[in-house]
Amino acid sequence: MITRTVSKNPRTTRGDLVNDLQRAGTKVTKATISNTLRRQGLKSCSARRVPLLKPVHVQARLKFAREHLVDPEEDWENVIWDQDD
Repeated sequence: MITRTVSKNPRTTRGDLVNDLQRAGTKVTKATISNTLRRQGLKSCSARRVPLLKPVHVQARLKFAREHLVDPEEDWENVIWDQDD
């Protein structure tokens, strides 16, 4: 049940799994769940924290935008744009 639940929803926490199993009548610990998932070849991971822009970066972006505000359209033809279709 543990492996099936995590496979369907990878964001399931160990606490959620403990609660689900308690409702089903089985008492397990978080360590047991971790060991079981590790034996099945599944690893846990945490989302990486992305640093916020520092004031110096904000100023640099603003400066760049102001400098290029009046650039003609032809100057932008050689820029590679990422297109999300």
